[in-house]
Amino acid sequence: MAFFDWLRRVIEPTRPPKHRPRHAQRRVPTPPSPTEPVTPPVPATPAPLPPAPQPGSPTPSSTPATTAQPAITATLVIRLVDDQNRPLQPALVLTGQLHHTVHFRFPEIPGYALRDVHGFTQTYLSEYGLTTLVYVRHWGQPIISYLVDYDTGRLLQLPTILRGRLGTPFSLTPPAVTNYHIFQAQGQQRGTFSQQPGQVVYYYRRDSWQTVQRVHQFVFLQSDHQVYDAPNGQPYGYQFPTDSLWRLFMVITLTNGDEWYNLGGEQWLRAPETVRRDHQFIDLHLPAPSKWRPQAFARIGTVDYIPHQAVSIYREPYGETAGQLKHGEALDIRGKIVDDQQLVWYQIGPDAYINARYVRLAPVAYA
Repeated sequence: MAFFDWLRRVIEPTRPPKHRPRHAQRRVPTPPSPTEPVTPPVPATPAPLPPAPQPGSPTPSSTPATTAQPAITATLVIRLVDDQNRPLQPALVLTGQLHHTVHFRFPEIPGYALRDVHGFTQTYLSEYGLTTLVYVRHWGQPIISYLVDYDTGRLLQLPTILRGRLGTPFSLTPPAVTNYHIFQAQGQQRGTFSQQPGQVVYYYRRDSWQTVQRVHQFVFLQSDHQVYDAPNGQPYGYQFPTDSLWRLFMVITLTNGDEWYNLGGEQWLRAPETVRRDHQFIDLHLPAPSKWRPQAFARIGTVDYIPHQAVSIYREPYGETAGQLKHGEALDIRGKIVDDQQLVWYQIGPDAYINARYVRLAPVAYA
């Protein structure tokens, strides 16, 4: 403080002394008597002045020392939802210092892919923040459906491919086909999309075909016969001659009562003026077809076909139809036949057979 007092005295001008009031004037002291020795006054030594500041040296400052401010904590909440805004996992809560880097890796959710991010940030911008990660399901494997003519094996339409997200349900129904009706269905028509592809085959039969018999016979022609590409179809440019013998594969009866023979592939001819014969009646040295001999097989089952639809039963395997049974109808199985193609038929009556693919056997109860 002495320095500032000195500086103030140097800067401020010298002021004349103020006149004291009369009553405040100091009285002149009485001179000492001659007998008392007189002591001369000692002059006062002036106080040393503080050193003047050197040019270029900073003036000491009286600024108080600054104190460190505490770090501010920030919180970031991360939501993991699907495209319907439904939570897939519990929300993640991250904490750090305000304006510092967010250390975070996008989570991987099995069966899902990250599609969008709302409120993305690389630093803690505020004390409280929200980020939303939107995921979508992966695509499942497709379900392919085929529409096939049951009797000829011809593909009626191009295959249909059904796609969907993993875990989402699917349901198929047989589409309508002009001049055809649904006859059979194979494959899983209802379920959920998964990592495994699916296949559904719909078999159709022509509306004009009333009955279809697959036979092991020969047909003897008693006159020349025109050959067609289908029953009531287009004729070819050739004929089969009289007194010729041909292998017969199918016999078709139309709704108008006409009967047609299939001689293999797309070769058809009319039944009039023909004679159907089995192998043993013709001396062609061909082996006779074996008779159907059902094996003993006593089980209970139900018809496993298409809901609200009926499946045909036959008088013998590949023979004439003996009627129809609805889906879910109970069956009392008496015997079993395995043909030369390793296809299984169940005997459900004296002259009633059903293909095993349309039967669900009841579990066997063990004692």
